[in-house]
Amino acid sequence: MQDRVLRAENARLDKRIEALETTMEERINKAVEEAVAKAVAPLQAVIAEKDKEILRLKSQLDKDSSNSSKPPGSNGFKQISNNREKSSKKQGGQFGHKGSRLNIPENLDELVESGMAEHIILSEVTEGEPYTSDWTVDLRIVPVFTERRRKPGKPPKIEYGLQLKAIAVYLCVIGLIAVKRLTQFFHEISYGLIPISKATVAQFTSDAADGIDLTDNARDLLNGRVINTDETPIKTSERPNKRGVLETAEKTTFSAYIRTYSNKTTTVLTANSYKTEESIISDNILTQFHGIISQDHEAKFYNFGDSNATCGAHLTRELKGLAELYLLDWAAEARLFFLDMNNHKNKDVHNGSTACEPALLCSFESSYDNLLHEGKLQLEKLPPKSFGYNELRKMVNRLDKYKDNHLLFIRNYEAPFTNNQAERDLRHCKTKQKVSGCFRSWKGVLDYCKIRSALDTAKKRNENLFDTLLALLLHTSTAGQ
Repeated sequence: MQDRVLRAENARLDKRIEALETTMEERINKAVEEAVAKAVAPLQAVIAEKDKEILRLKSQLDKDSSNSSKPPGSNGFKQISNNREKSSKKQGGQFGHKGSRLNIPENLDELVESGMAEHIILSEVTEGEPYTSDWTVDLRIVPVFTERRRKPGKPPKIEYGLQLKAIAVYLCVIGLIAVKRLTQFFHEISYGLIPISKATVAQFTSDAADGIDLTDNARDLLNGRVINTDETPIKTSERPNKRGVLETAEKTTFSAYIRTYSNKTTTVLTANSYKTEESIISDNILTQFHGIISQDHEAKFYNFGDSNATCGAHLTRELKGLAELYLLDWAAEARLFFLDMNNHKNKDVHNGSTACEPALLCSFESSYDNLLHEGKLQLEKLPPKSFGYNELRKMVNRLDKYKDNHLLFIRNYEAPFTNNQAERDLRHCKTKQKVSGCFRSWKGVLDYCKIRSALDTAKKRNENLFDTLLALLLHTSTAGQ
């Protein structure tokens, strides 16, 4: 009996000891966890702060022309992936594309008679025998020395002809060949018989520019419904200061700006020392324009025109950056929304429609408001100064304030979705700068803008650029006599 009592007591004590051990282990583990958490908490805060800084720096480093408003020239050696959406079309020429190949003109005899071509016949058959013709198309550049004999009186003179001047201006302004290399080209191609200097090439360019009047170009722009405008910085050794006095840089260069006003048929380039609203007023084009201005979301342009269409290409690139760099899914959804609207418009235009269906337009407007509301909700959930907060705030405020400008392309099919027309009309300026480094004089900048305006307009109208240059130089030559 006593043994059973003792065994029961031992069992009870064993259970109590086991319970005490479990409780003690839990208390020790809990105390250890609390101590570790207390010790690690500052380290975790530091790590979180470092992660935030890493994300911020990474977002800055990963910014390029494909996901932000940065220009392509800032990409450096970074390889940029193709930003275009994948198309269902096959590679190569599309159905209906007009091909081109080397052919002999049908009016060759007329061209030969007019002096525009030369026809050389090398025959291996006797006259009257059947033959097959093999052709070689070539070009021959030969110096031509034209002597005009007249009665004595005025002293004799030697001057360059219009053809040579036109070739030099074309290669310099359109071909964007550096002046020094251009003089070497003429020396080589003429076997040293045409010793053109850099100053002579500059004079040719000045002569061509003197024959240009852009009044008609400006009138054509003002009579149109849409003007695309943009500007790009250039480097120059001279520029007018704010008082209008020409200043010269010493051991450095000034920044100036070339601005384009253009549509599908006309281009006008202007040069200004500063990219201010006052420079737009001095250009005196947008001040007279009553229509749609397509631009890259620059505040000063919103003060002109009846309405402004903000470039959708810039917007979608920035939304792509918000999605990829700041991990904001809302931005990716908004980007797809704008691309879908543009795809619908393109299909409508292809099918001959001139306006969006009212019911569908109402749906687009509603979807825009819903997206904007979702963006505001996501902004409220983010702590201020957190990663991506400021970028999201700017985008939401922009879409809210400039809703009419971002939707103008779908409301009015005359308004373009992108401002690519203006960017194409300015692209040559950056190539010119890469080739030449900078402009040497302010007159050189103005002459370049005038010649490019005239020739780009001629190209858009399918006119021969060489004939255009010849006409400009002839006008200057005739006026100077």
